[in-house]
Amino acid sequence: RGSKMAVSVESDAYKAAVASPELKVTSAVMMAAARHLAEACAAPNAAFVKCKFDNNGDPVPCVEQGVEVTKCAISFFQKLRENCGPELDAQWQCLDKKNQTFDKCRATQATFDECVFDKMGLSGAFKTYDTPQSKSSRQ
Repeated sequence: RGSKMAVSVESDAYKAAVASPELKVTSAVMMAAARHLAEACAAPNAAFVKCKFDNNGDPVPCVEQGVEVTKCAISFFQKLRENCGPELDAQWQCLDKKNQTFDKCRATQATFDECVFDKMGLSGAFKTYDTPQSKSSRQ
């Protein structure tokens, strides 16, 4: 599907990709915040996916869009930590202890979701559980 061409270390695409900062979160943190991250970074994610689609799955021409996805995620996690740090910690720690099983962490998820909805201005217009806002979005 995509190009089988390797990216040269001298190419602008390679240089841009390695110059981009990395997102430094664990899989448990990423999983805990994934739904909110998807909403917060929907536009750059869509631009990256469209670019790959337009280039037959080849991500090389899409480095700029990929860098924007990473920047958005880094900014999201910084704001999340500032606004809902303890709630995020409770959710990812629950998921970590419960083998990433969401249905065993609904109480911490509800508290976390409410914090994100209230303090970060996300709409919650996607399927979540055990929060008044998410219940109204499913009706």
